[in-house]
Amino acid sequence: MLVTYEDIRNDESIKCYITEADRALSALGYTEHSFPHVVKSATMAEMILLTLNYPKRTAELAKIAGYMHDIGNSINRNDHAHSGGILAYGILKEMGMDLK
Repeated sequence: MLVTYEDIRNDESIKCYITEADRALSALGYTEHSFPHVVKSATMAEMILLTLNYPKRTAELAKIAGYMHDIGNSINRNDHAHSGGILAYGILKEMGMDLK
C-alpha cells in the first residue's frame, strides 16, 4: 500500500505520540516540539530533496520521516531516535506500508 504524508498527518496514534513527546520535552525544559515543529521538519525535508531533484516519492518519504522524527521522545529523550524508529516501524507496518 502507498502510505502518503496525508495518511501520516491524519493518523491518531501518530498525533498522540507527537503530543506526548512535546509534553515530555516541555517537562524537561525544551522548547516547543509539537505540530509546528514536526510540520516544519517535514516541509523542509521535502523541499531539500525536491531541490536536489530527487523523485517525488523519495521526497514524500523524507517528509513522512520529518513529521515522525521526534515520536520517540514520548518514551525517552535519550536515544529517542531508536525508540522512534521502533515505534514508526510498527505504525507504518500496521498501515500497510511497503517495506521497500
